[in-house]
Amino acid sequence: MSIYKESRGQGFGPEAKRRIMLGTYALSAGYYDAYYLQAQKVRTKIRQELDKALETVDCLLTPTAPHPAFKIGEKLDDPLKMYLEDIFVTNASLAGLPAISLPAGFANNLPVGLQLIGKRFDEAILFRLGYNFQQATSWHTERSKK
Repeated sequence: MSIYKESRGQGFGPEAKRRIMLGTYALSAGYYDAYYLQAQKVRTKIRQELDKALETVDCLLTPTAPHPAFKIGEKLDDPLKMYLEDIFVTNASLAGLPAISLPAGFANNLPVGLQLIGKRFDEAILFRLGYNFQQATSWHTERSKK
């Protein structure tokens, strides 16, 4: 048991630990109804909206993040800014939909990604579209210029 206690936090950076603590807090007694049940309602709404949007198309194309990538360690002192960077990738996860992020260029010499979100259990189309995108572009082979 002491090995477990001593190693429990190893391997997690400050941001991962912060998210684990927030999740634990939201699921704790007394906050379950206020946070978890409300979050489940929002999750259901997101799932319904994305399923409806995917009724008429093969996939959705979104940015991976609202901004180009930031330099390593640049936003560590501002957790809210870090959370906001996840705004486009969390919906697919919450809805239980497959998604893939692909390199799509550079802005101010920092990488930009695009995300494809597919229908439930239709990962194959995302792999085909991602493959075709990479055959048509070279972004996946390029690196930032120093």
